[in-house]
Amino acid sequence: MATAETAPSGDVNATLGRLVEDLGSEILEVLFAPRGLEVGVAEAVIYDPAEGTAIERDDIVLAVGAGLDPHLAARVLSEAGQRRASAVALKLEGEPEELLRLASDAEVALLRVSPDLRWDQLHILVRTSIVSTGQPPGTSANSVPIGDLFALSNAVAAMVGGPVTIEDPQSRVLAYSSLDDPIDEPRRQTILGRRVPEPWMKRIHEAGVFKKMWTTDEVVRFEGFAEEGLRPRIVTAVRAGGEILGSIWVQEGARPLNGDDEEALREAARIAALHMIRARAGRDIERRVRGDALRSILEGRGSVESMASRLSLDTDGGFTVLAFELESEEEADIALYSERLTDLVGFYSEAFHRRAIAASAGRTVYSLIPSSASDARDRITRLAKEIVSKSESTLKVKVRAGIGSAVDSLRSVPHSRWEADQTLRLFWEGAASGKVGDIEELRPYTILLELKDLSSERPHLKLGKLQVLLAHDEKHGTEYVKTLKAFLDFFGDIPAAASEVGVHPNTFRYRIRRLTEFSDLQLGDPEERLVVELQLRLL
Repeated sequence: MATAETAPSGDVNATLGRLVEDLGSEILEVLFAPRGLEVGVAEAVIYDPAEGTAIERDDIVLAVGAGLDPHLAARVLSEAGQRRASAVALKLEGEPEELLRLASDAEVALLRVSPDLRWDQLHILVRTSIVSTGQPPGTSANSVPIGDLFALSNAVAAMVGGPVTIEDPQSRVLAYSSLDDPIDEPRRQTILGRRVPEPWMKRIHEAGVFKKMWTTDEVVRFEGFAEEGLRPRIVTAVRAGGEILGSIWVQEGARPLNGDDEEALREAARIAALHMIRARAGRDIERRVRGDALRSILEGRGSVESMASRLSLDTDGGFTVLAFELESEEEADIALYSERLTDLVGFYSEAFHRRAIAASAGRTVYSLIPSSASDARDRITRLAKEIVSKSESTLKVKVRAGIGSAVDSLRSVPHSRWEADQTLRLFWEGAASGKVGDIEELRPYTILLELKDLSSERPHLKLGKLQVLLAHDEKHGTEYVKTLKAFLDFFGDIPAAASEVGVHPNTFRYRIRRLTEFSDLQLGDPEERLVVELQLRLL
């Protein structure tokens, strides 16, 4: 029984060459095409060896998992050849000479899929490309390079007759038209902030625009705030394979929007689906590549020069690492919010500095901020606080932030990352309060934390006269250790220390005299006093 959805195409209009051109060689690479690239492509089929997927003529077969199983890959190619499929797509490493031979025997094209692309993304991309090929070329948007959303915005603006923004489902601006059209203040703010401002988001929600847009295929009209400078708009959702990809908004331009404009926008949304998912897939791959490069830098792995090239960064220059940690300990919460938090951190970090980069590692999302200005510290702290605040208000998740020190090269970034992590640890240790911790303010506590880690590895560092007091307190129920700590904390100020412990000053003096007698602790010796105070901090 077939397990794959089939693309709703009639006659075969799509070709293998057009498909590869639409998706790009970084997503789908042709390794071998025995019948050429003009062979037709009718449907996208996900191969399921357990259920015996029905492969039909001209199908492109997405062989999930077969790239790691030579026997399964050979089986798929054999079945595809017998049924005259167009191509088999696998995730492969190296030069698969045996599979190339089998593809030649089967007369089936062999395609290599990007290892960073999810199979469900590829399935939607292929199906959308097949469907879009059958669209009549009645608009200029059909000639826009696949995935170029800014060119698409200009094409749609020319079709409909008004300024256009293309937005993702979270109302973040992906692209906008740059034709010479009159624009209103909300559009200007949206473009500058790269997302719809909160006051206008609220009004759009209250007008029911989002509810109608996400639940119907209609073109929705939004107007009624002309006195506040808002020109009328029409908007429609962009969908592919039942998935909502985003929306296209058209502001009224030099003339009023009419029914023909709405029909043009409806047609543009159909054309836009392939562009948006192609662009999204490209961004996902790019984000994974950049994320892997950043994680290598943070961990001190690989060639710094190579990673810097991938991230378009100079190896020398100021950098600061910010670490944002999800407070929840539930694995389900971490899995759900980690990617969303990465998006949010990346969005605000890139707005702060265009070459900033964010990547996740478990419950923590790291942001690498190029920062060489001497006065950048306050700005970076404000950035961290803003991200924490937005995480709670937008994602409804609690986040803490740690800020490492500014370092002067990419090679030193692992140290800034380590400091940011240590700062986050202080929250769990109860040594830091609030939501944002800066290493420059919390360094004494992180040094003590490091010494505590060192003493755990080397227990002999805790030995000495303090152990005598600890043993006495445990055996006799006394409070000599608490008394000593108060004495040191208050620099020998007996009244203040006695008040802290809750005893009379004379009682306090008696305790100090007794503990120094039976432990032989020399509080007048600076070195001994320093060591015992450090040991107290490491308890």
